Amino acid sequence: MKYFTLEYLNQKIASFPYQHADKVDRPQPIPKTFLSRGTIGGNGHENATLLRLLPLLVGSVVPEGNGAWTVLMELKEVVQLALCPSFSDETLDYFQSKISDHKQVLLKTFPEFSLRPKHHYVEHYPTMIKCYGPLVHVWTMRFEAKHRFFKRVVHDAQNFKNILKTMAVRHQHMMAYHLAAPSFFKPETQASRVDSVLVSALPEVAQLHIRTLTTSDTIYQTSKVTIDGTHYVCEMFLSVGDSGGLPRFCRVEHIYLVNSTVSFLCSNYDCWYLEHLGSYELSPSQTSLSIHLKSDLNDSVPLSAYEHNGRSIPTTHGPSCC
Repeated sequence: MKYFTLEYLNQKIASFPYQHADKVDRPQPIPKTFLSRGTIGGNGHENATLLRLLPLLVGSVVPEGNGAWTVLMELKEVVQLALCPSFSDETLDYFQSKISDHKQVLLKTFPEFSLRPKHHYVEHYPTMIKCYGPLVHVWTMRFEAKHRFFKRVVHDAQNFKNILKTMAVRHQHMMAYHLAAPSFFKPETQASRVDSVLVSALPEVAQLHIRTLTTSDTIYQTSKVTIDGTHYVCEMFLSVGDSGGLPRFCRVEHIYLVNSTVSFLCSNYDCWYLEHLGSYELSPSQTSLSIHLKSDLNDSVPLSAYEHNGRSIPTTHGPSCC
């Protein structure tokens, strides 16, 4: 439709200021042969990142109401719902409706497109979630990551005589090495660097909270903590509660460690939903500070926020309002 060129998209992909986990899973440039090959390349994580960040990459040059763009935004929401770590009955009903909406918009925009088996499989996801729980807990991504080890063994060994024994022996050597390492079983909570701070020097909302946890005059503060393998870093965003049917967001300003409890001091933000970008826009709230525990969060995964045309927009790996 000539809204942008492939070179423009690839330049945006290359120059985008990726943050935190997005730096690891940054999408690959789209090859010029993608039409003839029938694929844009990249692995699952990279393409999920591309779909999630696509509104920030090219959304400003695509006019509102464009059918093909609507198909992508509907797909983006279906993917986010499929990866949601928890569901309510209302969210499951919403998931079912979004799957139907995506299918209808896809066929209306591209009437000659032939649906693939995956378009049928996804219609069963809400029923499967009712039976087995959130599907992200049973997806094959972890098995594929495990399989990658064996592919490397085959590639490096270059010996295909009794290859099954070779892979089994190499795997057992690897497991023995890791199990013997003192840091293999990591603690539930880890912080790389901590500083001691006076409770009396903290904001009032933090003092009131900390006094319920300890009588000590000093506590520890850090800028980065890992809880059950998830990294929380200052200036990342958390989704906590909801207001008016929309999730509430807050930005982590400080992280406090009190005994075995991790507390997040956050600045609060108001949000609006931007349908064209399939994302939320944030602005600082009048109620400035609040403090939260991990158990308060809608989603345990923290979010990165990017500036887009003067707007602060968090990108979610799953719908934070689940």
